[in-house]
Amino acid sequence: MQSNDNTIEFLESFLDNEFSSFGSNLRSFLVDYKKKTKRLDTIMRQNDKQQLQLLKVNEELDEYKNHLEHKVEEEIKKREEKEKMLLQQSKLAAMGEMMDAVAHQWKQPINIINMQVDMMGYDYEDKLIDQKYVDEFQQKVSSQVKHMTSTLNEFRSFFRPNKEESEFDIKAMVDKVLLLVKDEFIKNKITINVNNTNSFSLQGIENEFKHLILNIINNAKDAFNDNNIENRIITINILTNEDSKYLEICDNAGGIPKHVIEDIFKANVTTKEEGKGTGIGLYMSAQIAQKHNGILSVKNENSGAKFTFKYLL
Repeated sequence: MQSNDNTIEFLESFLDNEFSSFGSNLRSFLVDYKKKTKRLDTIMRQNDKQQLQLLKVNEELDEYKNHLEHKVEEEIKKREEKEKMLLQQSKLAAMGEMMDAVAHQWKQPINIINMQVDMMGYDYEDKLIDQKYVDEFQQKVSSQVKHMTSTLNEFRSFFRPNKEESEFDIKAMVDKVLLLVKDEFIKNKITINVNNTNSFSLQGIENEFKHLILNIINNAKDAFNDNNIENRIITINILTNEDSKYLEICDNAGGIPKHVIEDIFKANVTTKEEGKGTGIGLYMSAQIAQKHNGILSVKNENSGAKFTFKYLL
């Protein structure tokens, strides 16, 4: 009996001690749990706050992106409108020069026709007119009228707003431009030589590319006059090799000033005196070259400037 009592006492003492220790450990665990839970709540609140900030930043970025895309679209439209306006200004400036050239080209055949008509009157009085005379007269007048008609037709097509792309031959296109300016350049004592090593074709708008040629040779004409050059020569080379296709326009008009040549294809840059140049022509020429899958460059060479259109194969 005594032994059982001792056992019970031992167990009670053991349980009291263990429960006391367990309670102490449990309380310590609960305190630690509360601390960690509180810390976790703080971290979660911070994460929630960061998430809200991230969401806000993302919304701001989306809004900025949309605004930026809208601004880019606006700037592209503005640039396109500006280029259209510059091209129109370039065409109007070219039209004025071309009208002078056409008027000059018409003056000579009209004078010839007038002279032949006067001579016919005198020959009629002298009874020198027969069928052969009439046939020759008709042929001479017809030749002059044909020249005037071809000039007029080319002038009309030059400024016709044709936006349809087609394939055109470089040599034939150059010949059409030179037909319009032939007499004007003869009047200015300028010789134009065309060396056609091997012509090539381009896909694009022929009338636009004509402006590239016209702008460059007109600039050369003005440089010849400004620099008082005596022996005036423009050489147009059409070159084709295995790797590239080129169109070169060279002159001996004195070259482009060093302080300008690097920026010569930028808008509003000109080598001419104030009031004489718009700075549009070469800028538009560079844009036209790009539209026709090429690059327009320039360098001073042999007492003049050499413009090169390189077709990118």
